[in-house]
Amino acid sequence: MRILCTREVQGSIRESVHKLLADQINRLGLQDEYEIVEHTIRGRNGSEFIFEGLRHNVDKIKSTEGIDICWIEEADRVSDESWQVLIPTIRKPGSEIWVTFNPQLRSDATYQRFVENAPDNAVVEKVSWRDNPWFPDELVSELEHLKQIDYDDYLHVWEGEFKTFATSAIYGKQLKQAREEGRITSVPIEPACEVHTAWDLGKNDTTAIWYFQKVGVEYRFIDYDENRLVDLDWYAKVIKSKNYLYGTHYLPHDVDFELLGMVNNRKHQLEDAGVKPIEVVPRIRHIQEGIEMTRRMFASCWFDKERCERGIESLSNYEYSFDAKNNTHRSTPLHNWASNGADAFRQVAQGFKQSSWARIHEPAISERRRKIVGTQWSQDTAWRT
Repeated sequence: MRILCTREVQGSIRESVHKLLADQINRLGLQDEYEIVEHTIRGRNGSEFIFEGLRHNVDKIKSTEGIDICWIEEADRVSDESWQVLIPTIRKPGSEIWVTFNPQLRSDATYQRFVENAPDNAVVEKVSWRDNPWFPDELVSELEHLKQIDYDDYLHVWEGEFKTFATSAIYGKQLKQAREEGRITSVPIEPACEVHTAWDLGKNDTTAIWYFQKVGVEYRFIDYDENRLVDLDWYAKVIKSKNYLYGTHYLPHDVDFELLGMVNNRKHQLEDAGVKPIEVVPRIRHIQEGIEMTRRMFASCWFDKERCERGIESLSNYEYSFDAKNNTHRSTPLHNWASNGADAFRQVAQGFKQSSWARIHEPAISERRRKIVGTQWSQDTAWRT
């Protein structure tokens, strides 16, 4: 048999299940039956284990023939694009794909493909430590300890539940408080209240849109959309199809940029498609300033748990990047799938909230600026002070 052992990213053979299989061969006393070499394991009967990563070996995977079993470990990380390449490759009569993973998010491609929408010919089993008759006492003590100190983490690690927050979630504390206070729930849409949108624009990356209403002191997030590799017209049609009473659309500073090959910039394209009025949110000097502004806004935020599910997942998994060399987290966010929804959410604090504050206080500020002009400072310096 030919057995392909793979995962989404495999930088080296050390990151594969090669050692796991080699250790098991030795543990079972089967050293005489297998030849363990650096990159493969070969059986005396002609069987062969092959180890490859999916993401960076697409062409190699496509050309792999005669696979009897394909085992994908840590399959929660496998992208939909990788599945589209891999599945047609495993086409030998009687071949099988074995998928093992610990669920991360309900929206993950693997969970959606094999659990939420399982093929008719799939066998799906949820297993845990309880199904292991050799589960050691040492690990029982470990899971009980985790259960006491971090129940959410225990549910993910030992019970296979979805992960609530990323390890270094930037808004983890604020979201946990929102859950405890019941602010992630079914949020009604006020028909007479304007619906504003906040965007993060992507080209090859994902574009994310939050829909929210300002009702009294509350920010009510009633809807969320995201997509990638589609034209701006697609988003304009989605906006119109919802038939909300729209207020202002808040877009990031780069919506005004003139991109090569474009007749109009993206702001003008959206306006021509009927998305208006648009307010361009100024760029801030440091992203951490925007993060702190967003954290302060969280106490007033309510989220519709169904319509905003993907957006809430983005906020839950928006995290700081990790410096493996120094074994510490950096002060800059990790750019991954979650950052698109989180960046769009930040536009509310940087755009809507700031502009609302300015409308209230601008008359008094303007008077203060007028009095300061002519002093020993320049007007610009006095304004910043």
